[in-house]
Amino acid sequence: MQISLNYRFLILLAVILAIAALFINGTLFALFWLSHDEIPLWGQQSIAIHLFAYSLATGFILGWIATRATRWALRNGKVLPLHWHLKSQTLIDRLPSKTFNRAFMFALAGVSIASIMVLLLDLLQLYYIPYADFQLLSSVFSICFSAAITIMAVYRGLGDKIMRHSKV
Repeated sequence: MQISLNYRFLILLAVILAIAALFINGTLFALFWLSHDEIPLWGQQSIAIHLFAYSLATGFILGWIATRATRWALRNGKVLPLHWHLKSQTLIDRLPSKTFNRAFMFALAGVSIASIMVLLLDLLQLYYIPYADFQLLSSVFSICFSAAITIMAVYRGLGDKIMRHSKV
C-alpha cells in the first residue's frame, strides 16, 4: 500500500520540524537549566515562562515554515491541492490566508496549549520538577506541539488558492 503524495509530504515535513523543535528545546535547556537540580513552576526562570515563550516563538516559526513549504510544494507539483468548499467553515478554514497572520494565530494557539499544560501542572501541585523529568516532559511537549502546528498549517496551506500568487 502506497502512501499518497500529500501524506508523504506531511509526514516528512512534520518529522523535520519536530526534530528542529526538539533541537531548539534541548539547546534552551542547556542554556538555562544545566546547573539546576529542580525547576520551579512559577518565577522568572521557570517552567511557565519557558513553555509560554517557547510555544509563542515556536508556534509562529513552525506555522510560517510549514505554510511557506506547503505553498512551495503546491507551486512545484509536489503535493495536490485540497478542494474544500468554503461554506464548510471548519476551524482550519477560518485561519487567515496571509502567511504572517496565520503564523501569528499559530503563536496564539501555542500560548493556549502552554496555558493548558501549566494549568495541569499547577492542578497536580507540581511546583518543582526535577531537571531530568522536566527535560523529558518538555521534549515530548515540543514534539507533540510541533506535529500539531505542522499538521494544521499544512492542511490549511493545501486549501490555499496559490494560483493568484504565482507568476503565470
